[in-house]
Parts: sequence; structure tokens; C-alpha cells
Amino acid sequence: MVINLNWVIIELAFVLATALLGFMIGWKYMAIWTVGVFFSTIVASKIGPRLVLLLNKMLSVGAQLLGITLNGSETSVKAPSISVPDSQLPLLVAAFFLFLVFFAYWVARRLGNSIDVGLLGKIMGAIFGGLGALIALSEVSNYYNDFVARNGSDPLAGTLSLNPSLTIGVGAGDLAGYGTMAMALFLILLVIYVIWRVARRTIFS
Repeated sequence: MVINLNWVIIELAFVLATALLGFMIGWKYMAIWTVGVFFSTIVASKIGPRLVLLLNKMLSVGAQLLGITLNGSETSVKAPSISVPDSQLPLLVAAFFLFLVFFAYWVARRLGNSIDVGLLGKIMGAIFGGLGALIALSEVSNYYNDFVARNGSDPLAGTLSLNPSLTIGVGAGDLAGYGTMAMALFLILLVIYVIWRVARRTIFS
């Protein structure tokens, strides 16, 4: 039996899984995470292209401090150097962005809570989770499309055959522009939710 899975289906499954997580833990966690994902896109776009230079600067400073500590000379320890071809840079930036996304989730788990969430709060958590995942997928898709454009080939356009017969199609998804739309919808939903909370307390308290 051969099972064909389109890349879009895999992306949709990831969005649905994140939405389910948002429903389980509530909107407070997922709202913080979604904002963190949005700012991760900004940080990655600004720092990402200069990431190799930044890492080499950090290694250089570390080697100087180590040399001063061990031998009293900042030039006694030679700093290692990182070199990434321009064609591979989008993958490095994508990895940096995913690190920021997971860091945003860690922060959200520390700052959020599930106190007085309620059913609507769980539904909003599912929506925020799906939106955050859509923003993340949009950004990763952009970096991968940049990688394909620089290399002139799409290494994920083929299929992966496993035993027993399992074929997974993994072509790049086209999610460019969806991230901004998702963030705008997130802000609208957040405003609506806050207004609803204030109105409910005013009317029913």
C-alpha cells in the first residue's frame, strides 16, 4: 500500500495540533506565545542575515577572554571561525527562528496561566495556537523558498520511500504573506475577547 501525503496536509496537521494544544491549555498561554512568534519573525529577519558575523564576533571575544585568563595575552588563543555559504544561509536563519519560537513557548509557559479560562478561553486558545503556528509556518516557508531560489533546486520536491511502501511528498508550501494576515486577525480577536470579558463582568457582576 502506498500512502501519499502532500506537504500542505502536513502543515495543516501541525496547525491543528497546535490549535488542540491551545484548547487544552487556554488562551493566556497561547496569546503570549503567538506574540512571541510574531516578534521572533522580526528578530530573525534583522539578526539572521548577520548571524554568522555575530557568532564569529562572540567566538573572537571568548577566545580573547580565555587567552587573558590562561596566559595573560588576548592573542594567545586563536578563535575558531564559522563559515556558512550564502546559499545555505536561509537554513541557518530558519533554525535560528525556530529556536526563538521554542524560546517564546518557554516564556509563555512561565508567564501564562489557566486561571478562570472557561470554554471560550479554551476556544480562543485554539484560535491563537493555530494563528501562531500559521505565522511560524509562513516564516519557515519564506526561508525555505529563499534557499531554493539561491540554490536553483528543491531538495524536498521529491519523495521519501520507506519500507513498507510509504511515500511522502514534501514540496515547499506557499504560505508567504499569511503571517501578517494571521497577526492582524490575532490582534482583532484579542481586542474582541478583552471587550467581551469587560462587558461580561459589567453586566453579570
